[in-house]
Amino acid sequence: MATIGIVLGWYLVINYESALRAGTSVAFCKAQLEIARSLAGSAENYIQANHGDTPPDIESEIRRRILAPVSLLGGGAWMFSPGQADCGHDPALPWCGAAAGARTVEDGHDRPADMEWLVAEASSGREGAGRFAAGSGNRQEIIAWAPVRARDMFFVVGVTASFSDVLTVTGVARQSRNAMFMMGLMTLGGIGLVILSTGNIVRRRRAEIELERANAELEDRVASRTEELAAKTKALVESRMRERLSEKEAEIAFQAGLVESAGTYLHTTGNALTSLEGLFLKMRRTLEAAARTEDAFAAARQAAQAALGRADGPVVEDIAALEAALLGRAVPRLSGILAEMGEVKARMIADLEGRRTLFDARTSRVRLSQAVDLGRELADAVERARPECAARGVVLSVRVVPGAVVQADRRKVGHGFGRCLAMVCDAARAGSAGEIACQASRGGDGRVLVVMRARGAAFVGSEPSRDDPGLLAFINYLNENHGVFGIVRDSEGFCVEVELRDMPAQE
Repeated sequence: MATIGIVLGWYLVINYESALRAGTSVAFCKAQLEIARSLAGSAENYIQANHGDTPPDIESEIRRRILAPVSLLGGGAWMFSPGQADCGHDPALPWCGAAAGARTVEDGHDRPADMEWLVAEASSGREGAGRFAAGSGNRQEIIAWAPVRARDMFFVVGVTASFSDVLTVTGVARQSRNAMFMMGLMTLGGIGLVILSTGNIVRRRRAEIELERANAELEDRVASRTEELAAKTKALVESRMRERLSEKEAEIAFQAGLVESAGTYLHTTGNALTSLEGLFLKMRRTLEAAARTEDAFAAARQAAQAALGRADGPVVEDIAALEAALLGRAVPRLSGILAEMGEVKARMIADLEGRRTLFDARTSRVRLSQAVDLGRELADAVERARPECAARGVVLSVRVVPGAVVQADRRKVGHGFGRCLAMVCDAARAGSAGEIACQASRGGDGRVLVVMRARGAAFVGSEPSRDDPGLLAFINYLNENHGVFGIVRDSEGFCVEVELRDMPAQE
C-alpha cells in the first residue's frame, strides 16, 4: 500500500505541475496576444496620423515610440516586415538565434513546428500566439504577434516573454518545487514505513513460529494425560449416558407427540369455531333482515288492495300466506336451529377448553395477562395505520365507549388490531374513496366487541385476505381465549368483528 501511495503521489504531482504550466502558458499567450493587438492598433493610428512621412521614417518612429518602451519578462516588442527580415537591424526578432524549435500553442498540445511556421503565419497576415523552445538550452519563450495594415504599408508587430521568468513570477515554479520537495519527503517516509513494516512482519512471524512450537508441545502433554484419564472413566460414563439417553428419548417422544397432537387439535378446532362464528353472524344478520320485512309485506298488501279496489282477493291472500310462511314459521324455525347450533358450539368450546386445560397442566407455560383498554389499543392502531390508509384514499375514524377493558395480552392485542386494519386497508381498490369506521364497546354478556366497518366504493365487492401470518396468529390467540373473529359482507362493503373476553383465570 505504501508503494502504491508513493507512485500515485508522484503521478499526481507530475500531472499537477503539467496542468499549472499548461494553464499559465495559455493565460500568458492570451494576454500577450492582446498586447500585440494593442501595439498593432497603436501603430495603425500612428501611420494614419503621419501619412506624409516616408515608410522608413514611420517604421523607425514606431520602433522608438511604441515598441522600444515595451519590456516584458525576459523579452520585449519587435517588428517584422515580410520579405525584409533583418536580424542586424532588429535583433529582438524571435528567429534571430533566440528561439528555433518546437512550439506549444494555446490549447496546450505540442506539435512539431519551428520558426518557419511563425514566419509563414506572420507573412500571411494572420495573428497568433504560442510557446516556443529556444534553439540553445531548454529555455522556452511565449511569442504573440498581430498584423498592421495602414495605407500601403504592411508589417507585423509582436511581443516575446521568457516562459521560465513567467513561471517564476507567477509562483508556478515555486509551487512545483514545493510539491516535489514534499513528495520527496513523503517518499522517504514511505520507504521508512516499508522497512519498519517488513521488520515487524519478520519479527511477528518468528514469534508465531515459536508460539506454535510451544503450543504443539503443550498439546502433546495434555493429550497424553487426557487419554490416561479417559481410559479410566470410559466404562462408567458410557453406561450412565446410555441410561440417560434412553430415558430422555422416551420423554422427548412422548412430549413431542403430546404437543403436536394437542396443538393441531387446538388450532384446527379453533379455526373451525371461528369460521362457524362468522357463519352465525351472517345468519343473525339475515334473520334480522327477514324479521324487518313485515313493513314490506304490509306495503305490498296495501298496493294490491289499491290496485284491486277491494280488501280481499287472490293476490292479497297469497301475500298474506307468504308472510305467514316466512315470518310465522320459517324465521322462528331458523332462529331455533341457530340456537341449537349455538348450543352445539358451546359444547365444542367446552370440550376444547377441557382438552386445553389438560394440555396446559402438562406444560410449564405461564400466561401473561393484564387489564387492557381495547379502546385505547384500537385508537393507537388507527393512528399507526392512518398514513398508509391516507395514501390509498381511505379515511379512518374511531369511536370508543368507556369500559372496554379486558384481561388479555396487551402486545398481542395491539399487534392483532394493527394487522386487522392492514387487512382492511389492503382490500381497498386503488383510485376509489372509502371509509373505515372503528368502534370498541362492551356487550351485555361481558364481552368487548371491536368493529371495523369498511364502507364506500373502494370496498364494495372487495375480498379481504387472511394470508397474513400476523393476522393468523391473532386469530389463533382469539381461539385459545374464547374470542371470535368474523367478516360480514353487505352491499356497502364488509365489516370485521372481533369479540374478546377476559382470559381464563390461572390455576
